[in-house]
Amino acid sequence: MWLKMNDDDARHGQQSLLLPEFLARLADPAVRTVMLCGCGGGFDFVHSLILYPELARLGKRVVIGSYSFGDPNDISGDASVVFDQEGVVAKRVTAASVPNPYYGPEVHVCSYLDRQFPQDAPHSVYAYYARSFSVPLLKVLYRQFAQRHAIDAIVLFDGGSDSLMIGDEEGLGDPIEDCVSVTTVASLTEIKTRILISIGLGCDRHNHVSDAASLRAIAELTAQGGFLGAVVLQPGSAGYRFYKNGLDHIYERQGFRSVVGDVITASAEGHFGSEYIPTRLKSRVDPGEMFLWPMMAVLWAFDVDFVARRSLMSTWICDQTTVLGCYDAVRAGRVALQDRLRRVEDCPRHEELRGDFPNLWLPWEWP
Repeated sequence: MWLKMNDDDARHGQQSLLLPEFLARLADPAVRTVMLCGCGGGFDFVHSLILYPELARLGKRVVIGSYSFGDPNDISGDASVVFDQEGVVAKRVTAASVPNPYYGPEVHVCSYLDRQFPQDAPHSVYAYYARSFSVPLLKVLYRQFAQRHAIDAIVLFDGGSDSLMIGDEEGLGDPIEDCVSVTTVASLTEIKTRILISIGLGCDRHNHVSDAASLRAIAELTAQGGFLGAVVLQPGSAGYRFYKNGLDHIYERQGFRSVVGDVITASAEGHFGSEYIPTRLKSRVDPGEMFLWPMMAVLWAFDVDFVARRSLMSTWICDQTTVLGCYDAVRAGRVALQDRLRRVEDCPRHEELRGDFPNLWLPWEWP
């Protein structure tokens, strides 16, 4: 049987019937400007570099928001304040800015982009501290960005999978920053395309996020229509090389190393199990503390609306005006659930599912 691409597909430049939905949405010609944001602090915004070459290939304008754990007040030099409300500051930084020597990925991402795309230099990144924002305040900031840059799409990047937790799981990781981010972006209905990408599934085990809970979340979002496809990072791909080189560029210029970033690259390069520790992480991770597997090198994409609607925590924190209020609301919500909180969720062991067939001859055991 032959399948023929119809005229509408051809006009919209669809090259493959296997193209994941999230990439098709970003490739839409109506999407001209994309904002890449960290979802839950740390190096989340750095992980978005994986998408940068593809967005550049598509001719999209890209705006980057760090939503990181660095204090923008520690960045001086060429760093202009673009937001100052209730004592919360956001700055627009460039490669000419002066960061904290230990932690300043926003500035180093700018210098990396200047080197990779000199024709578009100087690049800039918005720096703001993730643990300073409630939903109402982050909504004001993102609407300001959207109006200033005419943003058509927002892509949140989460290193790990705690952004998929809803609040009734045994372990939640560090859920507040992720939930504030997801809830905020879901509320920006004036922006048509809003996507959450989780990469590094399994990285949050040390924060008590169960792999089974993460996989169950993906299944439930799929059943609800909120899963937008997945892409595996290949070591030779342009997106992976750009991301890995970006990490190297940052590490050459600051003291902090990202556990999530290095387990993503190690997994993408084929490392497996709990004994291998990436060289750059040997001072932070001991053998047996981090299990590497190929799932860490997969970009899992979701419609933010579905993620927020599924989340109990989104309803608990949406109207809270302080970060402390968000923590209190989540604690109160979990207390109210009482015996409905889930126990630890485990994936079934191989022995539990294969059955017991003592008389079965395996092919390599045939006489």
